[in-house]
Amino acid sequence: MVVEPTPLSANNPRIASLRRLSGRRKARLDAGRFVIEGPVPIGELLAAGAELDELYVDLDQWSSVDDRSPLREVVRDAHEAGVSVWGLTSSVFASVSDTNSPQGALASAVRSVSTIPELVAADGPVLVLVDLSDPGNAGTLVRAAEAAGCVGVIFAGSSTDAFGPKAVRAAAGSIIRLPIAESGDITEVIAELRSSGRVLVATVVDGGAAPETIDLSGSVAILIGSEAHGLPVEVVDQCSLSVTIPMKSAVESINAAVAGAVVLFECARQRRLSQ
Repeated sequence: MVVEPTPLSANNPRIASLRRLSGRRKARLDAGRFVIEGPVPIGELLAAGAELDELYVDLDQWSSVDDRSPLREVVRDAHEAGVSVWGLTSSVFASVSDTNSPQGALASAVRSVSTIPELVAADGPVLVLVDLSDPGNAGTLVRAAEAAGCVGVIFAGSSTDAFGPKAVRAAAGSIIRLPIAESGDITEVIAELRSSGRVLVATVVDGGAAPETIDLSGSVAILIGSEAHGLPVEVVDQCSLSVTIPMKSAVESINAAVAGAVVLFECARQRRLSQ
């Protein structure tokens, strides 16, 4: 058995640390760690080369699944990677879980971020999230950015934590494979993007060009704003191009993740055609 048979108590320091990492952005920043939950996302992070500290397993779920289950598989993979695996009672596991229906596996991992100069030095499109508050949308956009061939994602302004539990679940292995940078100063971000020679493209609700009508095949930075207010006017004013997704009149808007994915994959399509 690779899982420690004696469950950790609710008062164990490891459990207290997990609660802090799961619930507080400052705790994740201070510790340089984050939490990922679910056997499939954890397995994807392991495959992507994430540096896991420890894996925690709900012993009740562990005892009720067979050897071919994702839970058993991720425990084997973690053990082979030299990761310590600890057992928890269901009640203790639920106390550190961020989900309504815990999936029986939770891990802590090293929080790896790039600097903005490192990220923008790479050749390829960059996605910039400005004041994006919804972690599910943020994680989905990170995954879409990787799929569309972006070289990285910048979380700018007051955007949600890229390594918060919900964002990590949505991004899965992309949060490790794709460089992530963070800055509370959007002015600094724009200056770095411009210095790299990128064309800044603002996504706006109306008034922009349809994405297929503008050149997105070169070195571009796609900027996406908050769900409620979009990009700040002063940010749009500093962009060279604005893009709006054409929609039927009965549909007022689509969420940030969908809008961003449409623009990102149009960018990918144009880049393929230009090669």
